[in-house]
Amino acid sequence: MIIKNAFSGEKNKNIVIENGVIADITEGHTDRYDIDADGKKVIPGLIDIHTHGMLGLDTMDADFEPLCIAYAKYGTTSLLPTTMTMCYDDLLRVVNAKTGFSGANILGFHLEGPYISPKYKGAQDENNIKIPEYSEFKKFKNVKMITVAPEVKNGLDFIKKVSGETVVSIGHTACDYEIAVKAIENGANCLTHTFNAMAPMLHRAPGPIGAGAEKHIYAQIICDGLHVHKAAFLAAYSMFGADRLCLISDSIRPAKLADGEYESGGLPVVLKDNEIRLKGNNSLAGSCATLLDCVKKAIEFGIDEKSAVKMATETPANLLKIKKGRIKKGYDADILILDNDYNICNVIIGGRVII
Repeated sequence: MIIKNAFSGEKNKNIVIENGVIADITEGHTDRYDIDADGKKVIPGLIDIHTHGMLGLDTMDADFEPLCIAYAKYGTTSLLPTTMTMCYDDLLRVVNAKTGFSGANILGFHLEGPYISPKYKGAQDENNIKIPEYSEFKKFKNVKMITVAPEVKNGLDFIKKVSGETVVSIGHTACDYEIAVKAIENGANCLTHTFNAMAPMLHRAPGPIGAGAEKHIYAQIICDGLHVHKAAFLAAYSMFGADRLCLISDSIRPAKLADGEYESGGLPVVLKDNEIRLKGNNSLAGSCATLLDCVKKAIEFGIDEKSAVKMATETPANLLKIKKGRIKKGYDADILILDNDYNICNVIIGGRVII
C-alpha cells in the first residue's frame, strides 16, 4: 500500500506500507498509490492505555469484537482495555477472553484495581477492593499495566515483584510523597489519571504527583476539559512534558450514547450533558471522551499539535516499549488521515484500511 500526498511534519510525503509495517517514506511525485491523502493531516494511530468502554460496551463484558470495531471508528488504533475493581472471577474471565479481532489492537489489559485505597476509590466498588497478593496476580494473563495504591498492606513488596512483568502505575491512592518515592524505587513508572483519585500536590506535602515529577516517571491525564481544569492540565504538562505525559480517555460504557442511566463497574451511573456521574453521590465516574477528543482539547488548551498528538501516540508507545506511535520506517502502519478540523477521513490499522 502507498499513501501519497500525506501531510506529515512540514511537507507532503508518500508512505509505503508492506506487511503491516511502514517500509519507506518518500517525497516527490508518485504515479503508484492506493490512497491520495491530498495534503490532509496524517498522524499515527492513537494509543489509549486507560479506557473502560464506550457505545454501551465495557471491558468487563469480555466481548471484545464489537469493542475493537468501536474504538477503531473513533481513531483509537491500539488500547489497553481497562478493568474495574470487581470480583476475582470476573477479572479472570476478562483477561482470558479472546482479543484477536479486526479493528483496534488490544495490546493487553490494564488492571485498575482491585489493589487500591478505599479512601480514593473513586467510581470503584469498595466491596471488591483487596490486599495485593503476587500469587493471585500471577493467574492473570496478558496484563500490561496495573494500578496500585502503594500504601496498602503488601503494596510496596507487590510492586517490586510485578514491576518486571508489567507497568505499575500509582493510583487510587492516599500515599504521601515518601511512600510514592519508595514505590518508584521499587519499580512503579507511571501515575494513574493524575490529579484524580489521589492525594493532592501541596507545597509542603507534594504527594505522588510531586514524587512522579521529581523522579521523571510517566503520568496519565484525562484531557476532557472536565476531570482536570485547564490550568492544572498545563501545570502537569510543564512538570512532565510531552515525553512523559500520556493522554487517556478513561471513557466508560455510556460514552457516545444518549443521556440516561447506565451501569459501569457494577455501579449505577447517570449520563447528562456530556458528564457521567455516580448515581446518588454525583461524583464523576469516568469520561465521555474519545482519545481523539482529548487530543483536540489539549490543542484547544494551547498545546502545539505535534506535542498533543505525541502524548496520545509515541509517548504511551514508549511507556509500553512497543514499535507503534510514529510515522517512521519500521514502525507498525497504524495511521489516521484527518481533515483540518481533526475529523477522521481514514483509519488504517496494520496496513489495512478500516475506514
